[in-house]
Amino acid sequence: MSKYSKLARGLCDLLIWAALSVASVLLHKLVRPFRRGFFCGDESLSYPHREGTIGHELIIAIALGVPTAVIAVVELFKQLPETGGKSRADGCRIAQRLGHLYRQAIFYLYGLAMVTFTTMLSKLCIGRLRPHFFTVCQPMLPDGSGCQDAQNLGRYIDSFTCSNANMSDFQFKQLNQSFPSGHASMAMYAMLYLAIYLQAALSTRVSKLLKHLLQFLFVMFGWYVSLTRITDYYHHWSDVLAGTALGVVFAWLTTAYVADLFVGRRWPKAGYSANTLRKPQVSPKSSTKSQAGGSTAGAAQPPALPAYTFGTLPYLAAHPAQAQAQYAQTYHNYGYVP
Repeated sequence: MSKYSKLARGLCDLLIWAALSVASVLLHKLVRPFRRGFFCGDESLSYPHREGTIGHELIIAIALGVPTAVIAVVELFKQLPETGGKSRADGCRIAQRLGHLYRQAIFYLYGLAMVTFTTMLSKLCIGRLRPHFFTVCQPMLPDGSGCQDAQNLGRYIDSFTCSNANMSDFQFKQLNQSFPSGHASMAMYAMLYLAIYLQAALSTRVSKLLKHLLQFLFVMFGWYVSLTRITDYYHHWSDVLAGTALGVVFAWLTTAYVADLFVGRRWPKAGYSANTLRKPQVSPKSSTKSQAGGSTAGAAQPPALPAYTFGTLPYLAAHPAQAQAQYAQTYHNYGYVP
């Protein structure tokens, strides 16, 4: 693919992401959510109103900033595959590094736009009331009575107005957008995507457990954000469960089918260690020909080591001593080879 074709493709991906993001914003601003009624005396809607532990602006900043910053650091400093059998200095390959960074960042942002649009569409279509609905709205029926009146106890109310004068327009619009949890879907998508990305891109040369510790901390942060939406009485537990499921599904779909993080990677088969190379199978005919060939057999080269291998990989005693000495070196890979 030529340089201009790559540039055109990158601009096209950027426009697609921008269009989907704008569609999510317009959906939130212009479309009214479904107006759902309630039963007077419903205890699941009678929780107090509390300030959110993690606000809307903060979760958006985290979902946009943290994974993008981590991807930028990894893509700018990881080892790039050799070109034409010769390695180049990092300064000569800055354009290639920036290309990798742009692709990985736009893939992540596209997945984030998908999960945001899906969450917003679900909120507007279902219109579930939040756990603090009665506290914030203080609903009043058309006849002037309220749910505290005995004649309305247990009745299903679908025509009402909010009598709380201290309620802002934003709170009013958010009252029936409980399902699913947007905080849970965004946080779990961002943190799980980051954990999967680190599995594919981060080296384990220094410490294998360090990478897994980072993955665990990222996923636990996403889980913590989800749990705070229940303890802050902004969502029912089923809302958070649905939002978490959305984040997990879109993180898997984006990493597997959009970003293609694991394309080209080989995984060790059952019965083999990740740090050993199986002895090549030699048929009897080829073995006889090799012995008869003499110098021709001596000039045969052993198979090349796979580029994805981490750590030290000494050749086994499957090859002659001169070949074993030739390949007695350490192979490292500081990231996946795209």
